[in-house]
Order: sequence, then C-alpha cells, then structure tokens
Amino acid sequence: MTSNNAFEWLSGGIFFGKKGDSESEIDNCKDVAVLLRGVNETTTHLLQEGLDTASIKENTIAKNDSEVLFSARMRRIRFLLYDERRQSSQGESFRKTSVATKVSELLSGGGGDKDNLSDLIPLLLKNMINLPFEARKDFSAIFSYLLLCGLDGADADRYQTAMTVFRNYVHKYFGKIMPLLIGNHDSGSALAPTPDVILHAGSMFRSCVNHLCLYEKLVETTESTSHFIFPFLDKYVHSPNFDCAVDAMESLKILLTGDVKRECDLEPQSRRYKKVADFLERDYEAVWDQRFNSKLLSSKDSNYLIRRMALQILSIVLLIRANYKIMIKYVANKNNLILVMLLLRDKSPHITLDAFHVFKIFVANPSKPKDVIKILSDNKDKLCAYLEGLHKEKEEKDSQFRDEKALVISTIKAL
Repeated sequence: MTSNNAFEWLSGGIFFGKKGDSESEIDNCKDVAVLLRGVNETTTHLLQEGLDTASIKENTIAKNDSEVLFSARMRRIRFLLYDERRQSSQGESFRKTSVATKVSELLSGGGGDKDNLSDLIPLLLKNMINLPFEARKDFSAIFSYLLLCGLDGADADRYQTAMTVFRNYVHKYFGKIMPLLIGNHDSGSALAPTPDVILHAGSMFRSCVNHLCLYEKLVETTESTSHFIFPFLDKYVHSPNFDCAVDAMESLKILLTGDVKRECDLEPQSRRYKKVADFLERDYEAVWDQRFNSKLLSSKDSNYLIRRMALQILSIVLLIRANYKIMIKYVANKNNLILVMLLLRDKSPHITLDAFHVFKIFVANPSKPKDVIKILSDNKDKLCAYLEGLHKEKEEKDSQFRDEKALVISTIKAL
C-alpha cells in the first residue's frame, strides 16, 4: 500500500467515514447528513446535465451515473428510516437522536450554512417527473414518513419531534411546497398522464392534510381553495387513468369531510370538522352548485366510479353534525332533490343504494320548503311503489335499512 493509498484509506475509511461516491459505499453509509448532501449535489448535477447538450454521449453517461448515485442515496435514506423503526419495534432501546429527527432537521435547514437543505424538497418536487422511477417512490415514502412517523406504534412518542419539525417546515414553506405538490397532479399530458408521479403526489398531499394546521392553509380563503381544492373537482377526479381518478377522489373525500384516519394534532376531531364546515359554508355555491352536483353527480359529465364515490362523500358531509347549516341548505333545494331522485333510478344497484341514503335526508327534513314538498307529493305514488321494490334482498339481511326504507315510504305517503 502506497502512502497516498494509506492516507486515502484513513481519510475515507473507518476512522472518518466514507464519502459515499460509489453505490456500494452508499449502501453502507449510516450518516444521513452525508447522504442528504449527496442527494442535493446529485440533483443539481442531474438538472445541469439535462440542460447541457454540448456533448450528448458524455452527458448521457454522466447523467446515468448521477441517476444511479441519486437513486442509491434515496434508497439508503429510506432504508435507514424504516430500519430504525423496525429495530425499535423489536424492543431495542435507543438513547441517541433518531434518524428521523436528524433527517427532518437537515431538510428544514437546521444543519447550518454548510448543510442548509431547506430548498431540497421544493427542488425535488419541481423536478419529480425527471427523477429516476424508483427514486420517485423513495422520495414520496420519505416525505410521507416524516409527516406521519409520530402517530402509530408503541414508540410513536419517540418520533413526535421529527414529525413536528418536518410539519413546521412544510407549514413555513407552504407557499413553495403545496403549489408544487398540486402541480404534480398534472404530470404528463391530459391523455397520457404519468400515473406514478400523480399517485405519489396524492399520497404526499394526504400526508399533509393529516395535519390540521396545513389543512387550514388549504381552505384559509376562497382564493386558496381555488388553487388547492377546486382542481380536484374540476380536473383530477376526471383523469382518464382509473388509479389516478380513484386517488383524487380519496383526496377529495378527506378535503370535504375532514375524515382523516389518523389525526396528527392534539386538538379533537371536532375542531377539524368545524374548519371544514366553515369552508364548505363560505364557498357553498362554488363547491356544490357549480362543481359537485354538475361535474360529479351528473351522469352527463361523470362516470360510474365518480358518481358512486361522490354520493358516498355527499352522504357523509350531510350527516356530520358540524355541517348542519350546509345540510339544511342542500336538502332545501328542489334541484338537488331532482338530481338525487334521478340517481335513485340509475342502472347500477350500488348507486341506487347510495342515492337512497342521501334521499332519505330530504324526506326526513322537518322543515321542507313548499317546492320540495310539492315534488315529493306529486310523485308519491310512483316513488312509494318504486321504493317498495328497492333492494328487497337487502331488507332480509339489514334490519336498519328495512326500518329506514319503511319510515321514508310512510313519511312520503303522509304528505
């Protein structure tokens, strides 16, 4: 071994930690600061190489190398985050700062001038469609993990700091991060979207929505809802790609109902319901009259999947106590009643069942307007005859449905 090689071994080996400039070295690196700096540098190289066309052959080789190293680093960071959690779940004790906390602090710009990586997340989001395929998956997983790691498991308390730090970072840079997340739902052309980018963006978006303080930013004003909520109603749920459309409807369900699986804030769920109700009441016409009814429930502008999921969302919204004013306004509108009655006659038995659960709210309303009463009264014979035969097989197995249907029919007959 020469003196130069010996020095290289000392400076880059077990005493000082490897620099991590090859895939094998990256796979053994445990220093997330080194890995994140490498991701930042490699991302910059990838973007620069994408613009430099002076030497196509050399540029292609360099870009391939950069993609390999970038993917390896992202894969390694994800592994370290998940492996730490796996070891913790197996009962191994930890006294040092968690890997998740270190990653959150570094990405939030807490590494000082040398490791100020606060622009890395926006940079990756802006160029997500250009990142290597597997690296996109790892990036999405890391982003969502840092926002949700303090929730589940016996060791959840240990990751509260990491989650809070990263949540506060997203809140601070909301104006940079959220428009890019929403914009990634438009990846590719309308006829040929990039499904994996859209699905990753949807998962990351819902991870943000789990935090009430971030949800509040989404619905803060009518202008903010036009940027962050209405695109789901106007475009994303109508994606020609089935998986992307379902994913967008899942996001829309959380946005309109406030029904998150895991509440990330200490405040009770009732506070989130109140915030959702305030938004839906403020922007009632823009949400329900101009978009939801015409674009999601109308058979002319939506397909089976959209209509069914939209009916389920509507039923949930109308039955949440905090949405009482919205429910009263919705069921007092004769046009809404006519729309739901048409859906009661849909060819799909699934849609007719979901439509019934909305229709019963119109009938149960004790303060029906005259024009709603007139529609129900003028059509009561046909309605009652139709309802008598509606889902007869379900009545035998579901006593609640049987009782609800009997009450609806008797109420209509009494009009």
